[in-house]
Amino acid sequence: MKLVEVIFKGREKFTKSSAKALRGFFGNFFSGIIEFHNHLDQITFNYKTPNIQYRVVDGNLSILGINKGGDILLQSIDKIRLDEIVLKGIDNKILEKEIKITFPELEIKDERFDYKFESFWVALNKENYKKYKKGEFSLDIQLRNNILEFFKSCGVQAEQRIIATGNFEEHEIIEKDTTILGFTGMFKTNVNLPELIALGKRKSIGYGLIKRVEL
Repeated sequence: MKLVEVIFKGREKFTKSSAKALRGFFGNFFSGIIEFHNHLDQITFNYKTPNIQYRVVDGNLSILGINKGGDILLQSIDKIRLDEIVLKGIDNKILEKEIKITFPELEIKDERFDYKFESFWVALNKENYKKYKKGEFSLDIQLRNNILEFFKSCGVQAEQRIIATGNFEEHEIIEKDTTILGFTGMFKTNVNLPELIALGKRKSIGYGLIKRVEL
């Protein structure tokens, strides 16, 4: 698989909420390229896993392109000057750009790897939220499904059974007038996952980022 990350460093550190503004800017600038905004038209959302994702990592803005999304990102990024990037509601000028290209192997191994969620993992939709509240829904199974979804989005066949178990703490996330449930915590899996990829819902704006932990 191929990962392309474009990192923007500002005059100051960006907050995690800046990811949404970054997506808004690039989605408008490249309105003719679905991968940048994941909308088929003004009202119809493309429900395929986004292969261009917007995040804030270590206080820097970051755009991650996965496989085809990475190619599109490389072809497009030089069409924007740094001084053209203006984020709605954010007064922090971008001063520097860095591009990283990696080719990690997505593998299921006979060992366990430890990860933690760097940003809230949004694991539930309306239907399984009700089951979760009744104690009838397994977050471990959902995490396993999210990892399998990542395999599929990368075009990689999972040749063995994916194992994932974790300890999670729930948090209420308030966005405008909406409250959603997110989770933090650590988990073990037999999949060697790339650093700082996203799992779960709202991946396109920085939720569900994972980081390897050495115990």
